[in-house]
Amino acid sequence: MKLGLNQIIFLFKLTLLAALLAVSVECAWAAERAVPQFQTGDTVCFVGDSITHNGSYHSQILLFYATRFPDRRFESYNCGISGDSAGGTVNRYAWDIAPRKPKVAAIMLGMNDVGRDNYGKDKTAPEFEARHKRSLDLYATNMLKLSQTLTEAGCQLIFITPSIYDQTGEQKTTNHYGVNDALANCAKIGGELAGKFHGGVVDFHSIMKQVNEAGQKPNPSFTIVGEDRVHPGNPGHMLMAYTFLKAQQVPALVSRMNINAANGSVVEQAGCNISGIKAAAGSVAFTGQENALPFPIADEVRKSLERFIPLVSDLDQEILTVSGLAAGRYEVLMDGQPVQTNSAAELGAGVNLALNTNTPQYKQAQTVADLIWKRHALVQNLRTVAAVRHFIFGRANIKPGDLAAENKALDDQLEKNRKTHFAYGNFQIETYRKFSGSVPQIEQQAAELWDQVFAVNQPKPHGYEIRRK
Repeated sequence: MKLGLNQIIFLFKLTLLAALLAVSVECAWAAERAVPQFQTGDTVCFVGDSITHNGSYHSQILLFYATRFPDRRFESYNCGISGDSAGGTVNRYAWDIAPRKPKVAAIMLGMNDVGRDNYGKDKTAPEFEARHKRSLDLYATNMLKLSQTLTEAGCQLIFITPSIYDQTGEQKTTNHYGVNDALANCAKIGGELAGKFHGGVVDFHSIMKQVNEAGQKPNPSFTIVGEDRVHPGNPGHMLMAYTFLKAQQVPALVSRMNINAANGSVVEQAGCNISGIKAAAGSVAFTGQENALPFPIADEVRKSLERFIPLVSDLDQEILTVSGLAAGRYEVLMDGQPVQTNSAAELGAGVNLALNTNTPQYKQAQTVADLIWKRHALVQNLRTVAAVRHFIFGRANIKPGDLAAENKALDDQLEKNRKTHFAYGNFQIETYRKFSGSVPQIEQQAAELWDQVFAVNQPKPHGYEIRRK
C-alpha cells in the first residue's frame, strides 16, 4: 500500500520518538550504573577471588586516592580469597565481610564460577553445553544472593566485570577456549544486577579484551594477563585500576601553575596556591603550595601501557608553564635543587612534572607508595589465612579454636597436595601456620601503616626557581 505524505511524516515522528526514548533509557541506565568516588568516612571492601586476594589493582586505587585526595580518609579492606566463587563468597560473608561493615563493596567474581575445565575447542558436545549453562545459572543465583545480602546491610554496590581469560594468545598453558566468552556472560549478569540494585559498573572485561587484541595483532604471544591466561601482572592490574578510576571520573589534574616571567604575574593557578613571585633578568622564582601529590606510576608499567591507554594524560597532570622567557635553556630548581632542564619554548608550552622522580613532590608520593605496598604485602598474608579457614576448615566443618582438628586437617591436606603436586596449596598452609597466631597484630600493623599514609601524604610548599643556564 502506498503511503501518503502525512502518513510518512507520522511514521517518521514515531521512529524519531522511539529513538529518543531509547537514548533516554540508555542515559538512565548509565546514570544508575555511575560509580561515585570514595568519600571521607567510607568503608570499602574489594570482594573477589585470587585476582583480588593477590592482585594489586585495589592498592593502586588506594595510592591514587592517597596522593590526589590527601584529606579524604576512608577505610579499605581486601576481601578476596584465591579460588573463591560467588557461592563461596555468600558462605563466608558472615565472618569475612560483614564484620567490616562496608558502606561500599566492589565485587569481581566469575573466574572460578564458570568451570574452566569444562571449556575447550573439543568440548562442545551437549553435555558440556549443559554444564556451561548450569555454571552460569548458579553464578547468577549466588551473585543475586550476595547482592541482596550486601544491600540489606546498607551497602552500596559496584559490580566489576571479570578480568579476561586469555583464550586468544599463544601461551604454553592449556587453552580452555570459550572461558572468556563465559566471563562475558558473567559481565552481562553483573550489569543486570547493577540495574536491579542501583549499583555502579566498572568494565574491566571489555578494556582488557581490547588491549589484548591490540597487543596480539603484531605479537601473538602478547598478553595483558599472565602466562597462565588468568592472573594479570603489574601492567594488567594498573590497567584495571585506571579503568576503575576513570569510571569514578577522578580528576586528571594534580596542579597547574602558569607564571609570566616577564612581568612576574600569575596567569593561572589550579589545584595550588602561588605566592612570592620574584622576576629578574633570566630568572623567576616563587613559592608553590599544591593541594595534591603526583600519582607515582612505575616507569616499566607506564611504558608497557602507554600505547594502549592515555594513562598519564588521564591521571597524572602536574603542569608547570612559564611564559615570557627569552629563548634559551633553563634549569628548573625546587627547594634549591635542580630537577630538570627545558627550553624556553618547552616551558612556555607547559611541562608535566608528575613523572619527574627528582622533584620533592614525587619523592613524597613514593614514600606514600612504599607504605601502601608494605600494607598490601601484610594484607596478602591475612587473606591467605582467611583462605585456609574458608576452604580447609570450612569444608571439614571445624569450629574456630579447635587446634587439634585444625592441625589434622592441615596435615591431611598437605598429603593430598603432595600427591597432586599442588605447590600453591602447600604455600597457603605454610603461610597459615606462620601467621594465623598473630592475625590481630598484623591487622594492627596494617592499620598503623594506613595511618602513616595520611601522616606523610599532606602536600608541602616548595620554592621554585627557573633560571637561565
